[in-house]
Amino acid sequence: MKKNQGFTQLIIGQTVANVGDTIYIVAIISSIFSWTDSALAAALVPVLVTGGGVISGFLSPVITSYFRLEQVLKVSQMCKTALLFFMTAYLYLKAEAMNLLVLYCLVALISFLDGCSEPISRALIPKYVEKHRLVKANGIFNSMLQTVNIGSWAIGTSLLLVFSVHQLVLLDSFLFLSASIVLAFLPRTTREKNEKQPLGHQLFIGWRWIMKDPLVRVIVGMDMLESIANTAWVSAIVLVFVREVMQAPDAWWGYINATYFVGALLGSALVMRFSERFDKNKRTAIVMGAVLGGLITVAVALSGDRFLILGLSVLIGLFSQIKNIPQASLIQQKVAADRLVAIYAASGILNSGVFALFTLLMGQVADVFDVRWVFVLSGSLLLLVGLIAGKLKIS
Repeated sequence: MKKNQGFTQLIIGQTVANVGDTIYIVAIISSIFSWTDSALAAALVPVLVTGGGVISGFLSPVITSYFRLEQVLKVSQMCKTALLFFMTAYLYLKAEAMNLLVLYCLVALISFLDGCSEPISRALIPKYVEKHRLVKANGIFNSMLQTVNIGSWAIGTSLLLVFSVHQLVLLDSFLFLSASIVLAFLPRTTREKNEKQPLGHQLFIGWRWIMKDPLVRVIVGMDMLESIANTAWVSAIVLVFVREVMQAPDAWWGYINATYFVGALLGSALVMRFSERFDKNKRTAIVMGAVLGGLITVAVALSGDRFLILGLSVLIGLFSQIKNIPQASLIQQKVAADRLVAIYAASGILNSGVFALFTLLMGQVADVFDVRWVFVLSGSLLLLVGLIAGKLKIS
């Protein structure tokens, strides 16, 4: 890629930063549970992470209206690094008299700073990559996210067996520092000149653009339906499925999650390998990924064979990326650059809220009826996404 240097730095910096985010969260959750023996105290950490990200999502359009995208990314990563070094010092100095409120505040602040990183990173991709190469670039970006999802939790829990919490957070601080150094050399981009708007208008500008643009509105709606469908794959639902339907040991819970992410990696690799074909046939790819993913999800509900389910979960992960990568590229190619951050931030908030709400509802479905119905509903929603995608008007 002609402008590959900036994109490469972005991918490396965000990969290191994302691994660091997961490792420090693993360390803090583990340490809080050890100190308090309270699941509630430990569960507050992911709640704070989500809350910080949501608030950051609301403010991202305001912040990026005053500063260039790469400036915001650089400063937020540097501030995260400083806060993590402070957390390290606090853990060392207050090991015998730990104040959980201080840790919770630090987690919330780091999560707030981190909340803008993904929408800004996605908005930077079209600035560093030619338009006709966006499908391949998004494939690389998604592969990075999937690799981090697969590996970083395992790495974090494994490192806890070797290092103390204080040592692990210190090690993680240097990971954050490395990411800051890489991102500090991101090439300068141009800042879109927008008319200054009242604060209330800027906070909700992404939502307005979603409602005004028919293509974006439909794609965000499809994303929300897929977020609901994805609740079938949360750990709690999968665990119930393993115990009640597969009647397998709990280890198969991990096998299913791992094979799903392996399939997602394979899907990303496939899209990257044939990026030009996928770019020319985005609607076909989106429809095929959604429909085949939906049919296979229903097949999971109807199957009880352990190894067949592992194979099906690989295919579901694969088809999810065949759908998602061209869909993400479609937004980047059709939407003005100055609107991307606001749209990504607003859609991220919507998807997070919908996912959280329907995770609870699907858990209720699994309890009251049968966990198989969760997968049937998930597959049906993906089929609906495929039907909607088939009617997309792509000029």
